[in-house]
Amino acid sequence: MARLIFSLLPSLSLIASSASSVLPPINTNTNTPKIEPRVPSHYPCDCFLVSGPDPGYFTDYKLWDFRSVPLPYSLNHGAYRAAAADLWEAETVPLSQSGFKSDWQAQSWSRHKTLDSIVPMVNSDLNAFFARHPQIPDASQLVLRTTRLSNYSSTAEIESHQGNFYRCSLRIRMRLMSREAVSRSPIDPSPHVNQVPKGACAGIFTYRSATCESDLEFLTSDPPNTVHYANQPDYDPVNDIIIPNASSVVTTLPSPWSAWITHRMDWLSNSTTWYVDDELQANITYGVPDRPSILALNLWSDGGIWTGDMKTNESVYMGIEWIEIAFNTSAAGVPPLEHSQRVHHRPLKSERRGSSRKRQLSGFDAAAEKCKRPCYLDKI
Repeated sequence: MARLIFSLLPSLSLIASSASSVLPPINTNTNTPKIEPRVPSHYPCDCFLVSGPDPGYFTDYKLWDFRSVPLPYSLNHGAYRAAAADLWEAETVPLSQSGFKSDWQAQSWSRHKTLDSIVPMVNSDLNAFFARHPQIPDASQLVLRTTRLSNYSSTAEIESHQGNFYRCSLRIRMRLMSREAVSRSPIDPSPHVNQVPKGACAGIFTYRSATCESDLEFLTSDPPNTVHYANQPDYDPVNDIIIPNASSVVTTLPSPWSAWITHRMDWLSNSTTWYVDDELQANITYGVPDRPSILALNLWSDGGIWTGDMKTNESVYMGIEWIEIAFNTSAAGVPPLEHSQRVHHRPLKSERRGSSRKRQLSGFDAAAEKCKRPCYLDKI
């Protein structure tokens, strides 16, 4: 893919330089909250089962908890007044310089503007980093960022190194934030404000190609209780029509995407199902992915009809506390990913209808082999 060369935000240099700080790290408190794996370590599991109409029969499990990452302790520690709202960046660590880089990679590919997407996009590894948690003392969070500059959008995407996920139950605890919210100190007594700028899109998805993907997306131009679910493709750009039954829009989330929510996506053989805080939101049986895939998260804006356009110098942030997955794998050959297809064509109107590796087991195969030692991720 053609790549663009731009100068990045001057403030982004703080992130890279902070990793080499000789000052002691923060997050040394042993009381930092952690999510305990829901798989008992002392109990070998033949399979991992989830709640819902299909138990899944997944053969593998992983948990990434981002709340205990050691961060640099700068001389500005605790200076979170409005006049110093960006000083928090001096206490961040890039994903590429953390222990999680063995499983996740920040992307750096770029994309020119088009007739539909009038703002070029530049993915930068500086836009995926660990920062202080704005609400939990001595805790950290993984942060993705997109910023609208005068002539392009600086965007973020992270992808799993593992590319042979083949069916999974994926859970992510996250929220979208403004610059004021992400830079807030947990001990700040002032009212908590999180007015997320309009014009950005946050996505969580399994991905092999533009025709093999399940995703959920949040548009910050939408009301904050709205989420878009889809098996891709969900739009036919040649005929300019929505593909029936390929997508669903939910406008009644139990909590807004500006608050901490646990999102769950079950990619099974015959359907993709989405939950929010254990409440069923949507189920799609059309166009279910059928090839081994990566996991990915992104945060972007291209000035198009789908995302809208952010104001110059505005930023949107995605905070992620943890990612959990029960999954199967495929031994089949993994073809190259189609990066050039990553940003989808969208309709002209923003309206859409309603870790060990074992051999792959389907639900029927697992049942036939009588999974004698199951581990349960949910209350069954």
